[in-house]
Amino acid sequence: TLIFILSGVVIADGVLQDNIHFERHGTSWGFLLLLYVFVQISRAVVVGVLYPLLRHFGYGMDIKEATVLVWSGLRGAVALSLSLSVKRASDSVQTYLKPEVGTMFVFFTGGIVFLTLILNGSTTQFLLHLLGLGKLSATKLRVLKYTQYEMLNKALEAFGDLRDDEELGPVDWVNVKKYITCLNNLEDEQAHPHDVPDKDDHVHTMNLKDTRVRLLNGVQAAYWGMLEEGRITQSTANILMRSVDEAMDLVS
Repeated sequence: TLIFILSGVVIADGVLQDNIHFERHGTSWGFLLLLYVFVQISRAVVVGVLYPLLRHFGYGMDIKEATVLVWSGLRGAVALSLSLSVKRASDSVQTYLKPEVGTMFVFFTGGIVFLTLILNGSTTQFLLHLLGLGKLSATKLRVLKYTQYEMLNKALEAFGDLRDDEELGPVDWVNVKKYITCLNNLEDEQAHPHDVPDKDDHVHTMNLKDTRVRLLNGVQAAYWGMLEEGRITQSTANILMRSVDEAMDLVS
């Protein structure tokens, strides 16, 4: 936040001091838009050239994920810090860098940061929905629905126990239940998330993968608990966490 504030002050001060420069060279604003387009194209070219490697190594990547990688490349504090260092060098006594050049560095960098945050950042979620990357997998959706079904069953059991509470007095429980709409959605029996037909090998594989991920998350949480209780040292915890991360990579 501090870097963004300093950059804004420097840009505003530079534009006000070099107002004549911006009036004479109004094309700087056009160059800023052209630079934004060039940054997007260059990122697309880099991802496109490296796409075969990104697809077959590491976690793997498909064309949809590559599209998000290109569009969601935001610029921020690091770029602004470097531009501020150039501005500081241009303000010092030297002959190879004019103060106007330092101002333009901060202006273009701040403009690119602003455009990527406003345009790319605000539309990335729409792009994820458009490409279908924000949807839950079939396995996680089955687990979520079954969990919701079990929670509603427990709520219905607790609601039934309230009828025996003498302190509540005479209550029209039928009318009360009518206004608690969530208790009226239990007509459809939900299948257990791990009960799938043998012929559906894909769902079975996804269930197995999901089970392994949840098991490893539980193991990692147990390691953190041991560390907080002082049962293991920090170095031992680091080794154990690294082993869980490697197992996660194999599962993924």
